[in-house]
Amino acid sequence: MKTRLNHKHEKTKGGKKMDVQAIAHRGYSAKYPENTLAAYEASIDLGFSHIEVDVHLSRDEVPVIMHDKTVDRTTNGTGLINAYTLKELRRLKTSGNERIPTLEEVLDLAKGRVKVAIELKQIENMYPRLERKVAALIEEKGMANDVYVNSFNHESMKTLREVAPDLEIGLIKSDASPALFPYMEQIQASSIAMELRFYTEAFADQCKERGYQLIVWPIDTKEACERMAKRPGVLCTVNELELFKENYHA
Repeated sequence: MKTRLNHKHEKTKGGKKMDVQAIAHRGYSAKYPENTLAAYEASIDLGFSHIEVDVHLSRDEVPVIMHDKTVDRTTNGTGLINAYTLKELRRLKTSGNERIPTLEEVLDLAKGRVKVAIELKQIENMYPRLERKVAALIEEKGMANDVYVNSFNHESMKTLREVAPDLEIGLIKSDASPALFPYMEQIQASSIAMELRFYTEAFADQCKERGYQLIVWPIDTKEACERMAKRPGVLCTVNELELFKENYHA
């Protein structure tokens, strides 16, 4: 499957072109509460082409946005996300008095403005219907061309491919290597995301040769920006958005 991830983004917001070809990790997470609508809106205002979201299911199987499997770290609540209904999650507050958004709300915010990188937080098989719920919502919103979906759980991506043959999907592995290529071909994945500390020019070349979009995280220092600017075909995942804008010159 040919990737659309790093195509030049011509969408505009208020007449302003989305001019930063990079992924805002959990929105502008260095300055705003992560994975909140405020963080995503801020990243759009800064001109980033992609926003990244982490998706779990509530007890009533609504796709909701949070990184951890519990609400403890980022809200005033405690316990597993899937112990709460959406109505109960709505009562919790993050820092800055923000609330936990649903995937539907983020898709509505992003539609026609930025591409959405959806990471499925499928821990073993904690959410048996996660892939189906997310695929159905993307289809309902008519946003198959505006999202891509990936996960550390590679079986989850195989399941997603079975229920959504046309969605753009990818794998995440901190120390990704060419050993993943056969599986990527099997499930028709188009991207691979890896940690900067394991990145090599040789692997970037191998991905390019095979038509895979390479994504690298985190690009949050001046040195990292300067290094990755030499490989503009690699898509960067960023927390320090303003630092990236100032120092990444491809």
